Amino acid sequence: MTNRYIVLFTVGPVQSFIASARKTEDFWSGSYILSHLVREAMKRFYQYGAGCEMIYPLVGKEELRTLSLRELRVASLPNRLTAVMEGTETDVCGWLRETEQDVRNVFLDFCFQAVSRMFPHLSDDERQQLETMVEQQVQSFLEVYWVAEPYEPSASFRTVRERAERRLGALKNEKHYASVPQQGLVCSVCKEREALRLEEIDDFDRYGEIKRKTANLWKRRAGKFQGRDGDGEDERRVGRVKDNEFLCGICLGKRVARDYFTDLFGASFRPFPSVLDIGSGDYYAVLMMDGDNMGRWFSGEQKEEYSRTSQKLARFSKEVVPRIVEQQCHGELVYAGGDDVLAFLPVDEALKAAELLRLAFSDEQQGLGEGATASFGLVIAHKKAPLQHVLNEARALEQKAKQYRNEQTNQQKDALALAVHTRSGEIAEAILPWMIKGKMASSRLEQFVALLKTSISPNFIFHFTQAFAPLLHEKDCPKWENRDMLAVELRRLLKRSVKEGNQWKERDLRSHTDALMALYDAVPRGYDFLHLLKMLTFFRRSEGSDV
Repeated sequence: MTNRYIVLFTVGPVQSFIASARKTEDFWSGSYILSHLVREAMKRFYQYGAGCEMIYPLVGKEELRTLSLRELRVASLPNRLTAVMEGTETDVCGWLRETEQDVRNVFLDFCFQAVSRMFPHLSDDERQQLETMVEQQVQSFLEVYWVAEPYEPSASFRTVRERAERRLGALKNEKHYASVPQQGLVCSVCKEREALRLEEIDDFDRYGEIKRKTANLWKRRAGKFQGRDGDGEDERRVGRVKDNEFLCGICLGKRVARDYFTDLFGASFRPFPSVLDIGSGDYYAVLMMDGDNMGRWFSGEQKEEYSRTSQKLARFSKEVVPRIVEQQCHGELVYAGGDDVLAFLPVDEALKAAELLRLAFSDEQQGLGEGATASFGLVIAHKKAPLQHVLNEARALEQKAKQYRNEQTNQQKDALALAVHTRSGEIAEAILPWMIKGKMASSRLEQFVALLKTSISPNFIFHFTQAFAPLLHEKDCPKWENRDMLAVELRRLLKRSVKEGNQWKERDLRSHTDALMALYDAVPRGYDFLHLLKMLTFFRRSEGSDV
C-alpha cells in the first residue's frame, strides 16, 4: 500500500456564481469570493506540513500570507487545486474532509456577516431566522468535490492524475441536489433562490401581499446600503441595494463582499467601477479569454513538468494580465486565474487588449511559450444592456471561438469571436482566427478602421451589403461561391469610395482588396464577413458613441 496520493479539490459552482449579477461589482465579488475560498483551502493544505506538496496552482505558503496590493484586489486563483499528499488513506481523507468543512464554514460565516451588516438592528430571534434561511441556501448551493488517487512511486504522474480526473468527473455527474422549500419572491439578482424575508407567507397571499412582506425586511437595511437621492437611473447614486431589490443570502453576501474583505485584510477595497466609469462613451467591452488545449500542457509524465506549467500560468495571471488590462489598456480586471481572464474595457482599447494578451500567452517570457494558443470572446454592448446577458454572450462567443475551424487550412481554435450589440437591438457577430496570412486579425481590423477614418467612405460597405446579402442563404450557401466576382466588386467599390484628396495608386487598391479578401477567406460564413464590415464602421466612430 502506498502512502502517497494525488489530490484534486474543487470549489464551485463557478459560472452560475459569477454570472448572477446586476452590477459590475457583483461580477467582481463572485470571482473574488471563489478565489478566497480556494485560498482558505490552500492554507489548510499547508497546515498538514510536509504531508502536502502543492502542484497547481503553484502558490507558496508565504505568498498566501503576504498578498501584494494587486493580489488583494483581483481574483487570481483557479477553482481547482492539485496536490500530492503523504499519509495513510485515513489521514488523507480526513484532511480533505476537514478542508471541505473549513471552506463551507468560511462561506457560511461570510454570508452570516453580510446579514449582520445589512440588517444591524434585528432582534436575536429575527437574526436566527434569517441565518437559518441563509444556511439552507448555502448548503444547497456550494459545491465542493475532492478525490484522492493512490500514487505509487513507480507510477507515472500523468497516468495517476488522469485517473483522478476521471473519478472527479464521475463524482460531479452524481451531484445530489438538496431541495429547499420556497414560498416567497425569488432573488432580484440570481432569479433562483428565495429572497430573504422575516414574515411568513400564507398560501392564499397574492403577489402584492408577498412583495409587501418581503419589502418590510429590506426597508430595515442599514443606511449605508440605501440610496442617496438617486433617481433610479444612475447606479452610482441609488445605493448598493436599490429599493426594489430583494436578495437571497448568497447574492447578499456578494453585494456586501467588499466590507467583509476590508475588515479581513485591513485594506480598503474600492467599489468596482460601473460600466458608466469604464467606457468613455456609450459602449463598453467585456473580454473573456481561455487557453486552448490546456490538457496537452498539463500532460507531462512527471509532476515537475506539471509544476513548471503551473508556475508559468501563475506569472501570466499575476503579472502579465494586470499589466496589459489595467496599465496598458485602462480596463478593469475581474478575474485572472491561470489561462482564464475576464475583464471590462473601453471600446477603443478592447482589440488592443485582446491582441496583447494573445501574444503574451504564447511568449516564452510572459506566458506558456511557443505553441500556446487561446480563444477569445469579445462583446461590445451598450451601457443600458443587462449585465448578466452581456456576460453570457461573452461566454457563448468564447465557446464559438473554440469551435472555430477553417475548412481550407484545417486550423482550429486560436480565434477571436467578436460581437457588437447596439442600443437599437442590432447584433453583428463574426469569428476569425488570430493569425491571418501572417498578420494578427486585430491589426487587420484596425488597419481598415484607420482607412475609414481617413481615406475611404463607409458607403462602400453599405453598397456591398445591399448587393451581396441577398445572395446568402445561411444553410444552403454559407459563403458566396464565386470568389473572383467578390474580389472584383470589392475592388470596384473601394475605388469609388476613396475620399477626395487621397491619391490611391493601383498597388494600394490591390493591397487593400487583397486584405479584405484575406478576411473573407478566414471567416467561416459570408454573414461573418458582412458583420465584420459593419463592425468596422462601428469602430470608426470615435470611442463607441451612441448609434
